[in-house]
This record gives sequence, structure tokens and C-alpha cells, in this order.
Amino acid sequence: MDKIQKKKIFSKINFENILILYIILQPIIDIITSLCVRNLSQNLTLGIFVRTLFMLFIMIYAIIKVDKKSRLQILLYYSFIAIYCISFIINSYTKYGLSMIFTQIKGLVKTFYFPIILASLLLIYKNKLYSTKQKYLNITLAIYVLTILICKIFSVGYLTYPLNNKAGTIGLFFAGNETSAIVAMLSPICFGVFISQKFNFLNAILCALTVFTMLEIGTKVAFVAIVGLLILSLIISIIKLIKKDDKTFYKQFITIILIAILTFLFVGYTSAGKNLSIGVKFLKEENITTTPSEGNNKADDDPINDPTVLLSGRNNYFKKTLTKYGQSSAIDKFLGIGYISPKGDTIIESKLVEIDYFDIFFCHGILGTLIYIVPLAVVILIAIKKFFTKFINNISNNMLIFTLYSIAIGFGIALMAGHVFTAPAVSMFLILSILEILSILGYKKDLRNE
Repeated sequence: MDKIQKKKIFSKINFENILILYIILQPIIDIITSLCVRNLSQNLTLGIFVRTLFMLFIMIYAIIKVDKKSRLQILLYYSFIAIYCISFIINSYTKYGLSMIFTQIKGLVKTFYFPIILASLLLIYKNKLYSTKQKYLNITLAIYVLTILICKIFSVGYLTYPLNNKAGTIGLFFAGNETSAIVAMLSPICFGVFISQKFNFLNAILCALTVFTMLEIGTKVAFVAIVGLLILSLIISIIKLIKKDDKTFYKQFITIILIAILTFLFVGYTSAGKNLSIGVKFLKEENITTTPSEGNNKADDDPINDPTVLLSGRNNYFKKTLTKYGQSSAIDKFLGIGYISPKGDTIIESKLVEIDYFDIFFCHGILGTLIYIVPLAVVILIAIKKFFTKFINNISNNMLIFTLYSIAIGFGIALMAGHVFTAPAVSMFLILSILEILSILGYKKDLRNE
């Protein structure tokens, strides 16, 4: 290889291309992690290892590349996180010693991945303008979708609910909640690109396959997300057709109509439809077989007769965790009760609420939560200001609406099922949607004029 070829290769190794590669590799990392955890060891978490390396790379890159003012800001934020993490670990050590200390560290990394990456990328792109990643997000979505569909066809995938009679498949991926959350947040970008641009047959196929895949995953999250997305797509399509913004838009409109009709007709045959039928049947049987007095006696003792089983018992875990937090010491309330707890003579991993907002607060306390929300609060304030500055233009921007829906889905899943803010594999896509929003709202243009 001569010097010219080497120079060409190294010229392509820049931050943008590294970020793009990282985005596309997400499903591959998830598949390898899933196979390792299922077949080798629960302790072999390739995903955490790779994502931790990426987080360290982003942190170092931000410190080196941003301007002096931004460098001071990011160093200050990193310092607050470091001080908190050290205090958290010291508090854990004083209570439990070295027992399951790795679980505590892993919890810190998984939770604070989101604010660290978000804060770093915000300042990096304040100095180096952000370019849309919609194309690469679609490629990533296609990998997730095709993996699940191929595994479904050849019956080689893993079940979404391996421990009960619910239907659903997640292909070669590990967690149904995380996989459905990723596909749910990427799908609006796919539909937004399809509707906003000229008709593209491959995009149309990807939209249709995405809908089918989300229904086959079988989770409540995926079902609600896709129903909302189809309704949003129909509304925007009708408005665009009436306004006659694009004379060739009828192809997109017909495609959306066909997808919606087919979804309505065949949803009952999909995993989501079957699980919905199971839930409805369960509620009907409860109404028939349980009298009010019986219900009062059984609800607390038998989880099968507790309607909250449809919510996976998150309300019960919330009550228990809230009691545990309330009974904890002042220092635990300030730093958080963490991810482990005593049970008899042993230390076990705590059962989380699996509602991200509560998990972050209970596990990391008042101080950790305040540090966590700083970059998110900054983004929300910027986005609100930019959105209402040119409200009429923004409200009619189709790509903006779909990207906002993607973010709304992320926040909603964090409330309904968790595993968004506290799961690096998922939170990365929420971060990218946030950057897309800021770019569409003109944050990039404003920075260029600074």
C-alpha cells in the first residue's frame, strides 16, 4: 500500500465517520452481546464494554476539539459526574464492602451514558456543525427489522416472552423491551423520510416491514407506538394531499393507506394481536369468576388475580422501592440506594421499578438526578425557544413532526416500560433524535452565525 492510498484511508477516519459506523454497528453489537450472554456467560457483556469505550472516546474528543469556553463547561460537568460517582461507590463500599461492587459500577455506566453522550455531542456540534444521520438511522432500522424477520421465517429467533404464554419474537436480540423501544423510536424517522421525500420503493418496503416487525415483537410498547405512527402518517398524508404540496405525493399516500388497511385486517394474526386477545380474555375471566369480596382477599396474595399483572407489576415494585427509599438514611436519599440490597446474610441485585424516571431517582438520589437532567434540561429549553420562534413553519415541517414523535415515543416508553434512559443501546437513538430536532429547528444555522 503506497503513501497516497494510506493518506486516503486515514482521511476517512474522522469523527463523523466514526459516529456513523457506531450507529450502524448498534444491532451487530446487540446480536453479539445477546449470543454471548445466552450461550457463554451473563458476565460477558460486550455491549457495555464497547459502549463504555465509545463514551470514553466521546469524552476525550470533546475535551480536545471544543473551544475554550465549551471545554470549561464540559470539564465542569464531567467533574460533577466524577465526584458523584466516587461518592456513590464510597457509600456503597461503607454499607456492603466489595460485594457486587461491579453491579453498582455497571449501573452507573448504563445510567449516566445518556447525559454524558448528550452533553458531549451538544458541545462537539456547537463547534462542528451537525449533519443529519437519517440515512444511517434507516440503515440501522433495516438491520434490526431484517434480522427479526429472517429469524421469524426460519424459526431460529428467541421469544419475546420465554416464561409465559404470550407470543412474540425478537430475532437474535436479547431484551424485548429494549429491542421494541429501538425499533419504535427509529420507525418515525423511516416514515418521515418516506413522506417528506420523493417516492422511494425501498423506503416504502422498509416502512411496511417495520410495521409488521413491530407487531411480531408482540410488546404493548411496539403495538401502541405503531398505531400512533400510522394515525400520524395518515393525518399528515391527508393534509399534504389537500394542500397539494407535491403533485407526485399520491404514491406515498396510497402506500400509507395500504399499510394501514393491511395492519387493521391482519393485526389479529400477529403476535401483538394474539397478546391483546390474551389480555382481553384475562380481564373478562376476572370479571366473571371474581366477586368483589373474593377480589379483596386475593388481590394481595395471588399475582395471577391481580389486574396489575398486565402492567408487569411495576406499580408493586414502585411501592416496595418507594418504601425502601423512604426508610433509607439521609445519605442514601441524597446519593441513591443503588442497584443492590441486603437479603438475609447475602447481598442481591435489587429489582428495579423499570420506569426510568423512578429508577434514576431511587437509584441515584437527589444529587444524581439533578446532575443527570442538566443536559436534557438545556436541550428542552433550546428546543422550546426555537420551536416557538418560527411556530408556523415548524408545525408544518413533516420531518420535524415525525422526529418529535420519535422523541415522544422514547419518553413514553421510559414511563411505560423503562429501558430507555437507563439502557445505552436505546438511549443512543434518543440522543440522535434530539440532535436531529435541534438541526431541523435551526440550531445549526444559528451556530454558523455566531
